[in-house]
Amino acid sequence: MKLHPIANPIYKTITADLPDLTDFYLLSQKTIDSLPEKFKKATSSLIIKVENFADQETLESLKIIDKYDLLGLYRGTPLPAKRNSASIPLPDIVFLYRCPLIRYARDNGETLEALVHHVMIHEIGHHFGYNDYDLSWIENEK
Repeated sequence: MKLHPIANPIYKTITADLPDLTDFYLLSQKTIDSLPEKFKKATSSLIIKVENFADQETLESLKIIDKYDLLGLYRGTPLPAKRNSASIPLPDIVFLYRCPLIRYARDNGETLEALVHHVMIHEIGHHFGYNDYDLSWIENEK
């Protein structure tokens, strides 16, 4: 996984009311570090990008009206499709949207760490080729 250059690899406790971008990079790295070894190699090329909100084009393409409704997004070519493709794949990027994540955590009584972990696992699932229905089923089986 490639982090944005401002990310610091040293973990810290997130205590601020409004965590900054670096805090989100650190939380995303914690999730990657917690993956079983067999999955770490497959996620080593993932790029993590933290933005305050998704851009308008992304929201429109997903038919999302409220910019707070999108917490994260995977953009790239899922691993199963790469095995069958001769074309040069796009970079695999997991987007985390800072402001929607902060609001969702606050409104739902969740810790930001737990929410970022959940969103990261969901988006990494897309990287492995699972769709939203598959991921919903897997999450409900816990």
